[in-house]
Amino acid sequence: MAVAQDFALIAPIDTAAKFIAVDNLDNTYLITPKDELLKYNASGKLMWRYSNKAFGKAGFVDASDPLRTLLFYPGLQQIVVLNNNLSEISRYRFSDASRQVTLASLSSTNGFWYFDQANFELHRISNNFEDLQRSGNMYQVIGKALQPTLLQANGQFVYLYDPKIGILQFDRFGAYLKTIRIEPLNYFEARENKILYLRENTLVSLDTQTYEPAEFHLPVDEQVIQASLGTKIIALRSGKSVYLYSVKANIR
Repeated sequence: MAVAQDFALIAPIDTAAKFIAVDNLDNTYLITPKDELLKYNASGKLMWRYSNKAFGKAGFVDASDPLRTLLFYPGLQQIVVLNNNLSEISRYRFSDASRQVTLASLSSTNGFWYFDQANFELHRISNNFEDLQRSGNMYQVIGKALQPTLLQANGQFVYLYDPKIGILQFDRFGAYLKTIRIEPLNYFEARENKILYLRENTLVSLDTQTYEPAEFHLPVDEQVIQASLGTKIIALRSGKSVYLYSVKANIR
């Protein structure tokens, strides 16, 4: 059953984006088709830009820490860490031939997580890019060869999504806990004990303990490709634009 939900339009952003993210200060980040990262404040005003053509195509931005934004370039296995003005803090390239890093995200306990496709392993590394923890070979744990497309960390948990298997949940040390069976997803966001994802133009909040879903109809006529939730706003990405809405009730 869908839950009634009030949204109020803050601003449309008439810029095409291939990925969006909202931080907990309600800043919105857009990766454009030209691989430029744009940062907008909570009222939809453009504040900062970042680009580096030498790194190729930007695939993912993690804005879960507004003071330490991660931008990942999968083609070069390149991590760039930016401050709140989108100036570089550090960068790191996984150049070890024995690894194939396909996904990366921030760790909620500092450092970073990445998935090594060559060895089917989830790793946590420090801010100095030193290896701290690893899951071990996940093929040996679940008996399947993982090909995940999304990686997110929030609070005490880390989530790895494989379209053919579901969302694998790990603890903050990289130990596998369980697999959450779920419908095919393009994108999801992890909150404490909640998974947020789109079903057509409905936002679904799935409780990972009870598996009870709550549904929230989104207020746009265009097809929503991606939604990202902040503290008081939600950003909705369509094919040509991004829309910022205030959220009048807690849907986390």
